[in-house]
Amino acid sequence: MGQQLFFVGSYAAKEQEGISAMVLHTEDGKITRLSGQAGIFNPSFLRSNEAGTRLYVVSETGAEPGSVYSFVIHADNGELKAINEWTTKGGSPCHVEIDATGKLLIVTNYSGGNLCLYGIENEDGSLVPADFAAHEGGGPRNDRQEVPHPHSAIIDPANRYALIADLGTDQIVHYAIDHDARKLDRQHATALPAGAGPRHMAFHPNGQVLYVINELDSTVAVFSYEAEKSQLTLKQVISTLPEGYGEETTCADIHVTADGRFLYASNRGHDSIAVYRIAAEGKLELVEITSSGGMTPRNFAISPDGRYLLAANQNTDNIVTFRIDGETGALRPTGHEIAMSKPVCIAFV
Repeated sequence: MGQQLFFVGSYAAKEQEGISAMVLHTEDGKITRLSGQAGIFNPSFLRSNEAGTRLYVVSETGAEPGSVYSFVIHADNGELKAINEWTTKGGSPCHVEIDATGKLLIVTNYSGGNLCLYGIENEDGSLVPADFAAHEGGGPRNDRQEVPHPHSAIIDPANRYALIADLGTDQIVHYAIDHDARKLDRQHATALPAGAGPRHMAFHPNGQVLYVINELDSTVAVFSYEAEKSQLTLKQVISTLPEGYGEETTCADIHVTADGRFLYASNRGHDSIAVYRIAAEGKLELVEITSSGGMTPRNFAISPDGRYLLAANQNTDNIVTFRIDGETGALRPTGHEIAMSKPVCIAFV
């Protein structure tokens, strides 16, 4: 009987247990809770290191500068031991990315319009401030794009460049990483369609295709990726919604299966997961759009064995398990879910 440890972040008051350690039972998709951690206001995004020994968490504070925390993971019971904490120098930190060496970490600050680079000390996993970068500009939507809104970072497969999705400026901003100096050197920016609002990104396992989910116009943009100079070329834009759907909705999260055959994208408002088959040149073909089993799937995750997708439904306080059809990529509810207040991020260890 297999078990897979994962952590869930949420919107929570500081005195509430905003981080939960849970186990996915891989024989049937059942979820059980192990423990909880209080002490952080709105621990809305979290990520573990590759070894599964450390957890890094942001406190999404709104307009005031947020914080990023590092923890030791006790894998037997999911309990966390605090290591250290630093300011993110910007409001609403909303995403954490760790480089392939496990020595660098990037936090993007949504309302701060900037990002912070930290060094990770390998002796204990503690964080050390290293670099800072601010964005400028805006987009056509005065309600959401009046200023820059960096929403996530992704590091390319060669571990040479950091790409930042800026929802406010409709851009992917490219930074060269100086690993020795722990610095980010801005190179150029790739424009997306006006008003798209890029949010999260995922590379195809072959490293030659980047997928970007656009929050504001509910699309996925498909780019070919040239690694030497971190150049993106737009190949396709595809909707995440049923044809003719006209109600208010926004996109949130995106993931590709480890075998590179399927891609998943979430809709908040339509409250669904769009399933795509990855075809020639990385282009997408819609398989189905299925209910997330709740409301507002802000985040979801694919289990390390590729058999399950877990959807965190923020506004119905539940996490729902789906089995992934290995032939078609379609999602089938397992009948298992677990209650949790305002779950907004799932991170497998």
